[in-house]
Amino acid sequence: MTNRHTGTDFQLPHADQVEVDTFPADSSVVALHRYWQSIAPEPGILPGRQHLDPLDIDTAAMPWMFFMDVLREPDGSFDYLYRVVGTGNVALVGKDATGKRANDVFGRDHSAFVLGTFDQTVEAAVPTFWIGRAPHERFGDIVLHRALFPMAGDGRTVDMLLCIAAPWPAS
Repeated sequence: MTNRHTGTDFQLPHADQVEVDTFPADSSVVALHRYWQSIAPEPGILPGRQHLDPLDIDTAAMPWMFFMDVLREPDGSFDYLYRVVGTGNVALVGKDATGKRANDVFGRDHSAFVLGTFDQTVEAAVPTFWIGRAPHERFGDIVLHRALFPMAGDGRTVDMLLCIAAPWPAS
């Protein structure tokens, strides 16, 4: 069924937070986690956009990745601007969110869970990992492996999220 608030035929209403070792060793989530760890300038310092080199990222992960700028609102809340959305996610969701704010794509009232996972990752400044099941109009129920990685240009204040949401098993 099409989600009337997002204009898509897919939504992730809920997922369980898990540890990274829950995922199979060959998953794109694990590969992206290893990459994120490898670009940290030193222990305890978050990597920033300046540390990213797309040529070093596992090509199997690329279609499922998306990058979001963290927008800090005057009232202390967050919003997120989609900078780049991978082709796999665009095909799965049926819409390209590039250049749009997450609150406009999801609507805060209707996707509080998804936006809350972004907020949690920004506030904790540590990666978060999720497994969810969602109904999909074209593909039936799908399982999504999801991870959100905080990035910080200054090494401390999260200003970007490096994200992946990949169907499992990978197709």
